[in-house]
Amino acid sequence: MQNRTEKDFWIEMSIREISTQSHFAELAYRNIDPKVQKGTDAVFSSIHSFLSHCAMVSKLLKSCDEKMKSIGDILKISESSIIHDRKFRNSLEHYDERLKSWIREKGVNANIGTYNIGPKSMIRIPNMVFVSHYDPTNTTFTFVNEDFDLGQLFEEVQRIKELADNWVQQVNLGR
Repeated sequence: MQNRTEKDFWIEMSIREISTQSHFAELAYRNIDPKVQKGTDAVFSSIHSFLSHCAMVSKLLKSCDEKMKSIGDILKISESSIIHDRKFRNSLEHYDERLKSWIREKGVNANIGTYNIGPKSMIRIPNMVFVSHYDPTNTTFTFVNEDFDLGQLFEEVQRIKELADNWVQQVNLGR
């Protein structure tokens, strides 16, 4: 068995952390719907936690070595994976800009829908901006009028966790 290099160790630790962050994302996602009956704070806290862990997985997958080979390349995660869709993460990170944008679009007399749960069709208010909304019937989270399919992201994070776990298992077996 050859000696492990710093690069080898960095790869292993990154992939192990991808597995951990994927596990936490799964826990947060599985907590969303059971909390629907308990109130909005718990639901939106779990959604935020889920998305934060998914963002960490994405960041770790994008990490590169000096030769520009990414951890995602090692695990064979495509650049087109939904885990890399930065649209939502950018919306969260630039929330202040998104708010200004929809105020310009909708005007100062817009109705604000925030921290609502259920099908959006049940809310029939004119000039409504869905700032934060969750529909448990189809796992759609709406953030500043943009819909994000949490179920689809959950499936991808499960797949990534499986790939990471398999990689770690191979390392543990000395392959």
